[in-house]
Amino acid sequence: MQRRTLTELADNPNLISGIYNYCDRWCERCPFTARCLVYATEQEDADDSPESRDISNEAFWRKLGSILQEAQEMIQEWAQEAGLDPNEIDELREARREKRHTDAAAHRLALAGKEYASAVTDWFKEFNETTTSSDTAPQETDIEQAEQLNDASDVIHWYQYQIAVKTMRALSSRSREEDPSEWEPEGPYQKDSDGSAKVALVGIDRSISAWRLIQLCLPEKTDHVVPLILQLERLRHRTEREFPDARDFIRPGFDEILGEAN
Repeated sequence: MQRRTLTELADNPNLISGIYNYCDRWCERCPFTARCLVYATEQEDADDSPESRDISNEAFWRKLGSILQEAQEMIQEWAQEAGLDPNEIDELREARREKRHTDAAAHRLALAGKEYASAVTDWFKEFNETTTSSDTAPQETDIEQAEQLNDASDVIHWYQYQIAVKTMRALSSRSREEDPSEWEPEGPYQKDSDGSAKVALVGIDRSISAWRLIQLCLPEKTDHVVPLILQLERLRHRTEREFPDARDFIRPGFDEILGEAN
């Protein structure tokens, strides 16, 4: 089958515009993959050949090269529509962008997210060491409980680093939004900073639930789980204080249909 262009894929009327901008990139757990342009593009690249899934295989890199060529053609088209010259480098703007990124990474909110990610790594390292020890191994759980533990672990690991990353994007976007030379909103709008902060908050909410599930499944680990839940709760409060409108941000598709994480 001939590969369709991005323009052809984007013409699908069932797609939700911009749904991929404020998602958590967990396609395997997403109920809207059939309405997402990014997912549709990825599926267009997939086939039944195992080689196409292997990043070390030459076939993968050839395919990636063909996608790059198509993307470059599209970039010229998008640039013309936006009245931009891709070859022009605005050194001042680049310096401002770099400063926003540096400032965001050093913000106490971003640092708190990184501290949580590090604490998660330490917790699971210790947990794995104790469970492999014959002297301190916990009692065997039933199948349902084992599945719950696996699900909870998946959720925690998925958002472990993403919380800090989305927080940094929110902080960087807020800095850009506050600079009139960088950004001028036209008409009614939602701030990207609030959207990114909401994704971080969704990750925090789900991580708290996942840690609580681990606590229920492994009551002997309660004393070790509570500090992580409290760490997330503090992070949640800090994020809501920094971005008071984040919870009200309407993410295309997710909040319009599911109304989750309000």
